[in-house]
Amino acid sequence: MYELTEDFKLRKITKYELDGIDERDDLLVIPPSSKAGPCGNGCIFCYLLQNPPEMIYKVPRHDTLNDPTLEDRIRYARENFDLWIRVTDTSGNVRFDEDRIKSLYSAGLDEIQISVHTTKKDVRVKLMRNRHAGKLIDLLPMVVEHFRVIADIILTPGYNVDDIGEIIEDLDRIGVHEVRLFPVGVTKFNRFGVRPLTREELLYVKEVALEKDKELDIEVVIPPIFEALLGEFTTGLEPFDIETDFPTYILTGELAYPEMRRLFPKLNVIMVKNEFFGGNIGTAGLLTGRDVLREVEKLPEVDIGLILLPELMFYGDMTLDGWKREELFSKILIEKGYIVETALEPQEIPKVIEKVAL
Repeated sequence: MYELTEDFKLRKITKYELDGIDERDDLLVIPPSSKAGPCGNGCIFCYLLQNPPEMIYKVPRHDTLNDPTLEDRIRYARENFDLWIRVTDTSGNVRFDEDRIKSLYSAGLDEIQISVHTTKKDVRVKLMRNRHAGKLIDLLPMVVEHFRVIADIILTPGYNVDDIGEIIEDLDRIGVHEVRLFPVGVTKFNRFGVRPLTREELLYVKEVALEKDKELDIEVVIPPIFEALLGEFTTGLEPFDIETDFPTYILTGELAYPEMRRLFPKLNVIMVKNEFFGGNIGTAGLLTGRDVLREVEKLPEVDIGLILLPELMFYGDMTLDGWKREELFSKILIEKGYIVETALEPQEIPKVIEKVAL
């Protein structure tokens, strides 16, 4: 799997950078560039509207379709690579109409992943706080005629949980090829009264999703974060029979913690609670420097040891709360004696340990 960068370079990526979902090997993702304009939405579940005031790393609310270079990048990808081209990170609410659909098709786009959330126009308007948000539902039949379509649904209690079966049926009737169900993430800074799904709601949605996946032509995908919230997530990997003769700690988020403990039974695995966002966010990719340092402070000082952090917590070379990678690593080494390394996938951890041990 690959991503086409803003400067037209091919970057290899893994499924852990794409919601952890198994994807086709020849996938080429085209995300927003820095030239992408605003999304025009104020979604009640948007993580960008739930950030703590101390948040340092900030990204704009942009949309891939609101990007003047998009067709150029699609054409470049089509002309230079024999890969399946997907556009991501769009709500289809800006710069999207019949002419744009034809333009994207002419450029060579294969697939588009759209934040749909519901098939009811009035509900979509309320969810996205955009009075034009209902128009996408009318466009979807034309979209599915030209591209393979993935519909993302952020499951938000009171809006699209109780009628999820009906929504999936509507999408299937329209001809949408795949739907992905993501439980809403809620920090203590949410201003719109959104709450996380209860376990009962998660189980209900899963039951309905599995049923519709069997009954209908549409592919219904339950992402790993959904399974993790139910305590059912597994990578499918066999445990690694690896241990070290120097102090070694793997730090990870709450959701990945049970699986990481299973995978590395002979190593110390530490769960890092995300207090930066208020305690309701458990993904490793949203860990911050201050949360990591809080747990590191509890570790014994050593002459030399190893701490492994999830690579996903770094955005470029910075954590969400502004810690630069080098500064964070140096602080831990100087104050506690641990070399710090990162891993994107669990399979990388034995290789990292072997490298450090040499």
